[in-house]
Amino acid sequence: LVTSPSNIGTIISQSAKQLSDLLDRAEDVGISEIVESIIGLPDDVSHVVNLNTLGEKKDVMVNMLSKSLKSGDAIFTRISRSIYGAVRGAVLGGTGSKGRQLVEMALQRVGAAFLTDKVMEVAEVLIVVATVSESVHGAWYSQLLKNMSLID
Repeated sequence: LVTSPSNIGTIISQSAKQLSDLLDRAEDVGISEIVESIIGLPDDVSHVVNLNTLGEKKDVMVNMLSKSLKSGDAIFTRISRSIYGAVRGAVLGGTGSKGRQLVEMALQRVGAAFLTDKVMEVAEVLIVVATVSESVHGAWYSQLLKNMSLID
């Protein structure tokens, strides 16, 4: 519950951590579980919150989140592009400070800068996979590009 404007950032960080923990623990999570995690209220909140109002708010959040997760939705598109840009920045910028800076800039656009460490971890794996793939298939890639007349 928000008791003052100053603790909104703390609440957002806690909700993001709870959601991240949930997604790390379970492979198949439904939208209602995501909403429960984001709200993150203790079991005994009846003395603080009107449970009917809370249920209605959860329903609205589930509905809104369901619509936002569909391909073609403006929110989905914006977040997807930002995450794509962040991963691309990390892979092309490297795992050092320059890559990290690119990741943070891309994620800040959608308020997801807290995911920087996770994106950097993914980028490290992608860089290793790309390096191995190039060393194994590099000659084939070069020949394919020559056949397509993209390089001489």
